[in-house]
Amino acid sequence: MNLLKELQRRNVIRMAGLYLVGAWLVTQVAGTVFPMFGAPDWVARSVVIVLAIGFIPALIVSWVFELTPEGLKRDSEVTRSESIAPQTARRMDVLLLVGLVAVVAVVAADRFWPRPAQAPVAAATAPATGAPAPAPDTAPAAGALSTDMLSGAPAQSIAVLPFADLSPVGDQAYFADGISDEILNVLVSVKGLSVASRTSSFQFRSQQSMGIPAIAGALKVRHVLEGSVRRAGDRIRITAQLIDASRDAHLWSETFDRTITTENLFDIQDEIAKAIVAAIDSNLGVQVGAVDSVPQRTGNLDAYALYLKARPSYYRRENFQQMADLLGQAVELDPTFVDALAMRASVFQLSTHRPQPLGGTSEQARETARTLGEQALALDPGHGLALGVITFVRTLERGSTASTQSFAEGLQRYTKALERDPNNLDLRNWRGRQFAWAGRFEAAEADWRRCREIEPIYAPCRINLAIVLFLQGRRVDASAELVAAAAKGATLSDSVSLLLAQALDQREAFYFNANAMQSLRGFYAFDELYDALGKPKGDYALLRSRLAALQETGSAATDIPSLQIALGDHEERVSIAVIWLPIFADYRQSAAFKASVIDGGLLAYWQAEGFPPQCKPLGTADFECE
Repeated sequence: MNLLKELQRRNVIRMAGLYLVGAWLVTQVAGTVFPMFGAPDWVARSVVIVLAIGFIPALIVSWVFELTPEGLKRDSEVTRSESIAPQTARRMDVLLLVGLVAVVAVVAADRFWPRPAQAPVAAATAPATGAPAPAPDTAPAAGALSTDMLSGAPAQSIAVLPFADLSPVGDQAYFADGISDEILNVLVSVKGLSVASRTSSFQFRSQQSMGIPAIAGALKVRHVLEGSVRRAGDRIRITAQLIDASRDAHLWSETFDRTITTENLFDIQDEIAKAIVAAIDSNLGVQVGAVDSVPQRTGNLDAYALYLKARPSYYRRENFQQMADLLGQAVELDPTFVDALAMRASVFQLSTHRPQPLGGTSEQARETARTLGEQALALDPGHGLALGVITFVRTLERGSTASTQSFAEGLQRYTKALERDPNNLDLRNWRGRQFAWAGRFEAAEADWRRCREIEPIYAPCRINLAIVLFLQGRRVDASAELVAAAAKGATLSDSVSLLLAQALDQREAFYFNANAMQSLRGFYAFDELYDALGKPKGDYALLRSRLAALQETGSAATDIPSLQIALGDHEERVSIAVIWLPIFADYRQSAAFKASVIDGGLLAYWQAEGFPPQCKPLGTADFECE
């Protein structure tokens, strides 16, 4: 028996051709359709593997069986007179021809089908004449194609998604977040690598089903790092994978199975961060800078776990008492845990802006913050956050016997802290406040713009940036910044936002802010307050007394006093940026304002560095401001 003739008679060769053509068409359809539904890469790969495995069995079935009008029968059981193999062969030839035509059509369409020309970026983003330009960080419109958004993402850009908690009990989310955080912080330090902010990336927690290209498009990055953490007892498995979102293709993937200790946990995070940068280098030829090592924060794993549990609340500025307790326990386990000491100091300091400061009063909270900050600096004299907290506390004490810090020294300390921790949002905001209080609006704007670049959702910098734009006479820009901040959810309900809304003649925004302010709960005359702030030369003793009654109930320290000053109580002292708003013009002629400038060391700073445009010297020991 001639084998070739027998293969032809049994249609084995035709089956091979049909199978290959059909498999190719199926893989093309799968590669096009699956990404539309956000299917992971392994689904398409599984289709290819299944088709490849099925090739040999298909040929075996074609050899052993023959299709007859009664169904499949063994070839040995079908006589030549009963066989319809020749008719089946003709049908298979037709199907094979149709399949080949389809293959040619698909290839030709892919190669020659005209693609819509894309407008240049400048033309696509330029606003119409006379129309206000959108804020640079305005979110893309709903429904925008992720591929379009990815087209402008630089090759050396990445987002780190929160790692999934795959632990048996499902109670290690804080631990998985901590690992993601540490890796992100290391990547931020890499020069030449653009990293999406933590808050922006973490908003996509558990939303990977929408597809990595869509997430990358929303974050305007080219690469995405995702992973998972499984912790059981003293064993940990960390899986990480780097994805090129423009092709929805994996560049690097690795799993780390280890017995967990504090030391090797930091080593694993360090290893992952360096492997990511190496993958970007090797796959795209993008040269980025050296990778900093993950800091060895503590030698106590339990203390580190408590620190990780507190950190998400610190980012969100919530659960202050719980944060303080968790960080206190961490410090008890490891008294040399500098990061925990510094964060706890910051928690106490930040609580002074809350209606109920930790420890009872604002003064007690500040004193605790000072003590904790000094303990941290004793262990690490250059620690950025600890140095910033101490500087902030001393800034609030300027003019008192407790303060030994001049205005210039405060600026120098903030600058030193930022050299150690340049992406710390609190430090950027605090130094910006210092510049703004000194009337150096351009320097304050630079700090707050940088803060916005690092984290577009950090509300204090967004609101302060709007204020300093207004103070420079850029009213339209200030209003646009407020709208852009609100679109991101980066808003605050405090007297600063309230006064800025009034200055911008935004009555509705003023009312919404006032109703959201906890310090104004029980005050039912927001229309009177708005009108009074617009005409500050009136007699508003009754309004001031009603505000004073609210303050006695424990309202936030700076909210009520700044409103009191704006309504004519010039005995108060407030050293914040809004003091330069037009509504405070009379106050800037008062003895209280002059005393705060002199006692706070600001006059000495002006005399050494130069006066701002709105102020001028009067002799050698006096001044006046518009």
